[in-house]
Amino acid sequence: MSPLALLGIFLLFFLGLAMCFKVPVGYSIGMATLAVLFFDGLSSKILCTVAFSGLDSFPLLAVPLFIFAGAIMQYSGIAAALIELIDSLVGRLRGSLGAVTILTSAAFGVLTGSCLATISCVGGIMVPEMKKKGYSASYCAALAAAASFLGILIPPSVPGIMYGLCASVSISQVWMSTVGPALICIVAFMGINYFVQGRREEKSTVRITFPLYIKNVGTAFLSSIPALIMPVIIFGGIYGGIFTATEAGAVAVVYGMIFFLYKKIFHKNELTSKFLGLTLNAAISTAAICILIDFSNCSGRVISMIGIAEAIKVFVTAHIASGAVFLIFANVIFLIAGMLIDINAAILLIVPLLLPTATAMGINPIHFGAIILVNLSVGFITPPFCSSVFMAQKISGARYVDIVKDVMPFVIASLVVVLLTTYIPAISTFIPNLLA
Repeated sequence: MSPLALLGIFLLFFLGLAMCFKVPVGYSIGMATLAVLFFDGLSSKILCTVAFSGLDSFPLLAVPLFIFAGAIMQYSGIAAALIELIDSLVGRLRGSLGAVTILTSAAFGVLTGSCLATISCVGGIMVPEMKKKGYSASYCAALAAAASFLGILIPPSVPGIMYGLCASVSISQVWMSTVGPALICIVAFMGINYFVQGRREEKSTVRITFPLYIKNVGTAFLSSIPALIMPVIIFGGIYGGIFTATEAGAVAVVYGMIFFLYKKIFHKNELTSKFLGLTLNAAISTAAICILIDFSNCSGRVISMIGIAEAIKVFVTAHIASGAVFLIFANVIFLIAGMLIDINAAILLIVPLLLPTATAMGINPIHFGAIILVNLSVGFITPPFCSSVFMAQKISGARYVDIVKDVMPFVIASLVVVLLTTYIPAISTFIPNLLA
């Protein structure tokens, strides 16, 4: 059979199992891979070797380490300290609670790298506070959902590790490539928040002297120092040449444990039961990602063996002369993938298919990675299948239809950021090149 026909069989089995029969994505990929082997008459014995060798990877150790470190920081009360610090800085502006939600979500993403963890912690605190100040429940949910995907774009993040491993490029450069798009998203979201909510609010009439303002900021800063030190250690160590991204994950775990014990001993927080729970959750998340990586490695090897990626490259280069047109095609694919399947699955499944074509057209793999990560992140809030919106709905109690209406300005702004990232490469490559 032709490679493109086999690709059709793979997609038919994968989408049928995952969407119609609700089979977990990892197992759907594995069964679709076996179907391709069956129809092409290939032996499945090679999959055993591929499955083992795919997990026998030192850089891959960064995944469970950062997942565990993020879980520790999530349950250590860091979110409240970050909210207090950012509120002390911008709390007197119109629409300040919305601004605090956006900025705290970005900062919290540095510690957890997780979209849903950001909604759970930051949204769980800020949504009730915004509702008390007169924000509609649907707008609170929309804002929390939109701000949460900043946790994926602000490094470190597991999807960044996945792309780095899949594309065989520097993980630290992939992380830095999404900082520019994230900063543009932050500015855009704060602008939307001001025009939607801030203009309705009365400016605070309570006078505060500059010395008192500095005192409040200083007090909040001292309480949030543990949260602020972690990214300094991680990125200072990586870009100072002290340790690799994988070793940075181990350092993050050690630092998180020290902070956890500090909270337990000196603040008398009842964290023991939470620690057991977060350890279990981190182990489950790691196991799920390892299964996903295993089957994705198998599908990648099969795709390489039967020449699907090469066939796509030949077809695209024959029919699409411009890299700019190809990027539109890639944007649509990854945006839809972000709406339908897990972000790590989308990276492991689609990158091996499209990256050879992208590099053949002269597209920088780091730039392409930034485009992919921004697209997949926007998929979290793009209706109808928007996991972040569903999570925010549980916190706010608002109707799904109302949240979708309020989240659309953020979706439109995010799509503009996607286009800017796509067609102005410097947005994603400037910082990696600066730090290289």
